Amino acid sequence: MRARFLVVAVLAVLAACTDAGPRRGPGTVTGTVQSPNGDEGAAVVLLVGEGVVEVRSVGGTDAYATTDGDMTRVVLVNLEGGTLAFELDLADASRPPVTSLGQVAGPDDQLRPDLSAYRVEWGG
Repeated sequence: MRARFLVVAVLAVLAACTDAGPRRGPGTVTGTVQSPNGDEGAAVVLLVGEGVVEVRSVGGTDAYATTDGDMTRVVLVNLEGGTLAFELDLADASRPPVTSLGQVAGPDDQLRPDLSAYRVEWGG
């Protein structure tokens, strides 16, 4: 009886240790431009990778996208200035595309000269 309990306990511990990471398959992820300057007015985000199905606006950000091969260019505009965010429908949500920023403008429509501290953060 004690051996059976020990086996059940070990199996329960192993089941709790399984990888709970993102599941493969279609899904939606949210991208948010992380800015060292706070609120922004606009950005051009370049997405490289297959499987971008659709790009959608989020909150006060308007998103406009064009795709050419495995590159998708997304223009984000927040007329009030604020967080720049967008949603992506992906063929495989466990593999967001490689992302870079082409340009960022502040709420005053002035281009930011240095984008080295900017990034896009992905969330579910």
